[in-house]
Amino acid sequence: MKTKDVADLLDREFRIPETADAEMTRHAISEVSRGIVSSAFHKKETGLMFDFAENVDAIYCTTFLTDETIAFVLSKSAGESLIFTHHPFDYHEDHRGLTALPDTTIEQLQTNKIAVYAIHAPLDVGLNICVSRSLAERLSLTNPQPFYPALGGYLGVYGRLEDNTISDVARHVGAALGLETVDMFDNSSEIGLTAVVAGGGDQIDILQQAIQLGCTSYVTGTAVHRWQRLAEANREFREYARKAKINLIGGTHYNTEKCAVQDVAAFLTQHGFMAEFIEDPILSKYMDGNFGIT
Repeated sequence: MKTKDVADLLDREFRIPETADAEMTRHAISEVSRGIVSSAFHKKETGLMFDFAENVDAIYCTTFLTDETIAFVLSKSAGESLIFTHHPFDYHEDHRGLTALPDTTIEQLQTNKIAVYAIHAPLDVGLNICVSRSLAERLSLTNPQPFYPALGGYLGVYGRLEDNTISDVARHVGAALGLETVDMFDNSSEIGLTAVVAGGGDQIDILQQAIQLGCTSYVTGTAVHRWQRLAEANREFREYARKAKINLIGGTHYNTEKCAVQDVAAFLTQHGFMAEFIEDPILSKYMDGNFGIT
């Protein structure tokens, strides 16, 4: 498999560079390593980030470039390979939040001829695969409708879940994502339409549009943001939801977005590439939620 062929397919599917992120590498790498990012990535701010392999034997799809997922790829890859990632940096579901890739890690990738293809916004607003739609499918949301347009796509999906109480919704989300606990804020006794906004969906303007559409519940990754840098804005988001009487359910940034990455792995396989999803052993289990799934 040619790395270029994989990148070209993904570029077309996710409308690169129309949906590119500005300052994509801000949190991803140090100034020392910035010079080895591919020239194409610098121009488009997304896509093939590290062009360390001309050919690839396998593609490993992950949500974040954590130490654990990179270590797994390094241990499993016997030849040139490629990592597809939704986020080009390390992430901790706690007060640390995002951290840049260590220069030594990038050196390991280069030495082992492991290329990296990274897209953030393009996967958030993909026309066929996007983070919120993939999550809505896992939740079996009925009559799903997109909302909150951005970059030619949509950041949210809303519809109905077959649940009678907010506790039922919380159990439903936890079971679908394989979590023992979730974050739940019971702000309304009414159960009607449910908005689904995967990942970092704790934005008041998106919440407002969900409320205008008649949603009484809002499922996202960050009902509680544990990264200190964003904690205050998150508290304002939760307070707005409380006053507006819309329920909140959070399943962590990682677990609500990995569904789309799994779908990317399936998409690449359907196109003849050797691709697999790599689960992060720590982020997949970390959930310090306030509602236990029984």
